[in-house]
Amino acid sequence: MKTKLNFLCIMLLILMVVGMVIACLAGVSDFKRGYEDGVNATTSSTNDIIIGLVVLASFVVYAYAFACFVRFILRVNHGEVFTWTNVDLLRTVGWCIVVTTTVMCSVISFSSINLWDTWTDGISIITDGIFILIMAEAFSIGLKLKEEQDLTI
Repeated sequence: MKTKLNFLCIMLLILMVVGMVIACLAGVSDFKRGYEDGVNATTSSTNDIIIGLVVLASFVVYAYAFACFVRFILRVNHGEVFTWTNVDLLRTVGWCIVVTTTVMCSVISFSSINLWDTWTDGISIITDGIFILIMAEAFSIGLKLKEEQDLTI
């Protein structure tokens, strides 16, 4: 059972890293185009600076969520499954994903030409965050049942 968990966790981490690399590679051409437009422009808009800061802050929050998720996997792998620390880690990951993606898509929507593409990608990421929050609540319910059972004679 632990081998299966380790395999699934490794696959998930690989997919998360591959997804991040693909997103970065896809953003390189947009960055290059924006950089060239910025060099050719005489002024930079405040909106572009705000979007850049939001994207940078989002990257930091996503990196923190990834670190929390790795800590959760390591704790489960060491046999600490139903603990309040794991519930807190899952909640942190879920809320980081949901809130950060919502803020980032909202800010990008102001300058986006195609809102459909922006929010389609955003909603799929938000759905993943809500799924993680559901799992956190399932862990919380399981932990409460375990604590209640421990008190029963």
